Amino acid sequence: MGIAWTNLFKQPQTYGLVAGTALGFSALVWLAGPRPLVWLTGGGISAAMVGTWATGFRPSPAVPLDSSNLLDAPVFAAQLEAISRRVPPKAQSTWGQAHTWASESQRFATRINEQDSFLHLELLEAMHTVQDLARQVAEALAVMDNIETPAYRQLAQQRLALSCDRLQATHAQLQQLQDQVTLASLDTDPTTGSPLPQRLQTLIAANKHILEEPREG
Repeated sequence: MGIAWTNLFKQPQTYGLVAGTALGFSALVWLAGPRPLVWLTGGGISAAMVGTWATGFRPSPAVPLDSSNLLDAPVFAAQLEAISRRVPPKAQSTWGQAHTWASESQRFATRINEQDSFLHLELLEAMHTVQDLARQVAEALAVMDNIETPAYRQLAQQRLALSCDRLQATHAQLQQLQDQVTLASLDTDPTTGSPLPQRLQTLIAANKHILEEPREG
């Protein structure tokens, strides 16, 4: 990987190092005499010093995103952006609302996870169903853009409505769960049980039911 030369030469220390190295090399030649061994040794030391400094300006390799961690905002946003590309231009208003529900659901889930990490697996599974619901909305919008037969268009509209309604319900439920977790953090009684895992499982099951319904039809 190459050196970021622009950043290197922006550093005042670079010029100080070069000047100091040149001065030291000149002093060595003056004291020991301009012999080949002196030139070779001094030049090697000077080059090593400057080279070591320069290698510190190699850009760090990009860390690939874990595409399965939908609780990570950039990952979820990237997945949602990929889904967005399937939506025809004239359906952007409908998709915009679905996109908002999905994005805010991810934000709610992340906040819940930050306050109660024991719910991580349930929240991650919930986010995968949110992603799938968003994909189902996008696919329904794309299909409707190409269907002219009234009966099939009505079927596509029904599937779109089911997916949108479930996505909206998930958004509302996760918002409520986030508020519940925030309030629960004020409860100092360690014996108080949390119904959140069960509520998340119910949410996930409801989402999966909608996701599987079109394949049953």
